[in-house]
Amino acid sequence: MQPTPHTPRDDNSASTTTETDNDGRPKRVADRVADALLAKFAAGAYLPGERLPGERQLAEDMNVSRVSVRAALQKLKTRGYLRAVQGGGTEVLSSTGIEMDVAMTDLVRGSITNLSDLMELRRTLETWAARRAAENATDEQLAELRSSFARAHDPRRAVKYRAEDDHRLHMMIAKASGSIIYYHLMKMLHDVLHTALDEIRFHIFAGPQFDDMVQNHHQAIIEAIAARDPDRAEKAMYDHLGAVIAHVTERNKNRPRN
Repeated sequence: MQPTPHTPRDDNSASTTTETDNDGRPKRVADRVADALLAKFAAGAYLPGERLPGERQLAEDMNVSRVSVRAALQKLKTRGYLRAVQGGGTEVLSSTGIEMDVAMTDLVRGSITNLSDLMELRRTLETWAARRAAENATDEQLAELRSSFARAHDPRRAVKYRAEDDHRLHMMIAKASGSIIYYHLMKMLHDVLHTALDEIRFHIFAGPQFDDMVQNHHQAIIEAIAARDPDRAEKAMYDHLGAVIAHVTERNKNRPRN
C-alpha cells in the first residue's frame, strides 16, 4: 500500500480552539488565518514595507491550505493592510489598515507654514524615538544606522537621493526605538514626510552649508544612540529638528507677501 501524501489540515489552522464570529458562528479558516497575520503585524513580526513569505511557506507554517492563505491575503489587501508588489509577493502596509490622505501631502508641499507645523510635530515625536532608540537599539540596528549614515553623506552619492537617504535614516531610528506603534505611524506618514524632506533639501535649503549642518546633526544623533545615552540622543534630535524649524520659520518671515 502506498503511503498517503500529507495534506495540510485546515481544522488546525492558526488556532487550536474553535473561534466564532460576532454572530457566534465558527470562523472560516481564511478568517482565522487573516486574524493570525494581523496578530503578527501587531507584534512586529512583519513591519510595514516588508514582504510576507510566499503562500506555500505561510500555508506550511500555519498548517492550512494555500487556498485559505490566498483568501486571507486577499481579505487583508481589500482592507488596506497589504498590497501586491511588482515582481510578485505581498507587502505589509500598516497594522491599522489606513493610509494617509493625499491631501495632507499637498498641504505640506504648498505651504511653508504647514511645513513648519509638520516639523514641530516631528520634533515632538522623533525626540521621543531617539531616546527610545538609545535604550533599545540592537547592535545590528546600530550597524545599519552607521551604514545608512555613511551612504547618505557620501560626497560621491548623487544629489537626487538626498531626501530619500535622509528619510531612510530617520526611519531606521524609528525601527531602533523598539516601538511597533511608532514605526507604523511613521510608515503611515511616509509620503507626507518624504514630501517635507524634498521641500527642505531641494527647494528651501539646498547647498553645501545646509548639507554640512545636517551631516553633523545626524552624526551627533547616531553617536548618542550608540553610546546608549538617552538624554544626549533626545537633545541631539531636538537640536537637529529645531535648527530646521528655525530655518523654515526664517524663510517664511522673509517670503514676499502679496
